[in-house]
Amino acid sequence: QDIVEGKIVEIPVYDFVSHSRKSETVTVYPADVVLFEGILAFYMQEIRDMFQMKLFVDTDSDTRLSRRVLRDISERQRDLEQVLTQYITFVKPAFEEFCLPTKKYADVIIPRGVDNLVAINLIVQHIQDILNGGQSKRQNGYRSLYKTDCLDFNRSEE
Repeated sequence: QDIVEGKIVEIPVYDFVSHSRKSETVTVYPADVVLFEGILAFYMQEIRDMFQMKLFVDTDSDTRLSRRVLRDISERQRDLEQVLTQYITFVKPAFEEFCLPTKKYADVIIPRGVDNLVAINLIVQHIQDILNGGQSKRQNGYRSLYKTDCLDFNRSEE
C-alpha cells in the first residue's frame, strides 16, 4: 500500500540458498509506473485491488521446469535430484492449486512469456501512453484487440 501511495519503501531480500531473509533490503522509490511481480501476486484480493493492470505470464510446464533446473543448479547449489524431487512434490502441485487459478484475474494473459515480443511491445506502448499522460486514441488503453495470437484478454467475470 505504501508503494501505491508514493512512499519510499524498504523491501527485504530473500536468500534462496539459506531459505531465509538477508539483513539487506532494496529501496523502492516513488514512480509513475510500478511493476509488481510474483507467483502469488493475484492470490489475495486486497493486493489485486491495488493494481491498475494485471498481467499473467503463461509459460508451459516443460519450460518452467527446465528454467528451474538450470537456475537451481547454478544459483542455488542444488543437484538435479533435489530440484526434481522438490518440483514434483511441492512446486508443481502448489502452482496448480494456488497460482494457476489466479490467471482468471489477469487483464492480459501473455502466452510464451519473454518470447512473445508482440505482447511485450504492446505492454511497453501502453506504459509509455500512461507516462505521456494519455491513451493515444485507444479505448481503455487498447485498440480494438480482444483476442490475438499474442494476447488473450480475459473478458470473463470472476
